Amino acid sequence: LIQLGHKHIAGVFKADDYQGKERHKGYVKALQEAGYAYDPDMVVWFHTEDREIKPANMILQMKQSGKEMDAVVCYNDQIALSVMMKLQKNGISVPQNISITGYDNSFLAQFNSIPLTTIAHPQEKLGEMAGQLLLEKIKGIPEEQSAIPRLIEPELIIGKSCMRR
Repeated sequence: LIQLGHKHIAGVFKADDYQGKERHKGYVKALQEAGYAYDPDMVVWFHTEDREIKPANMILQMKQSGKEMDAVVCYNDQIALSVMMKLQKNGISVPQNISITGYDNSFLAQFNSIPLTTIAHPQEKLGEMAGQLLLEKIKGIPEEQSAIPRLIEPELIIGKSCMRR
């Protein structure tokens, strides 16, 4: 989003799990590295039980209140799609008026009228790595001699939910 010229990027993150907090940290880091000030008023936190309604309603409310916002980074694809639908139902076009990104590259991201820009989260690869690590532990291979990588590089999947500003 920053490379596309967005300057007012809201974030939607899940408060009651580790991934939500880590994704928020990544959001803050990206803003800081771009020289943008972090504004806590541009962040919507939600809990599992209010995920169906709160994120989309809060982003719509922010947009309608005149809050300067040209993009939204969402915790996952499901949240991104609900935000996108809520905005579109209220006359706010994606990506013309606002860009939206998700995370996880779920099947929902691609089978939508506007394919979502998202980050691939290779769950199958993570499971494979976990199995290999477990086998190493069983064999008594010390951590420092492990041949299994601990980091998977994210893959950006470019859809049609973002545009240059």
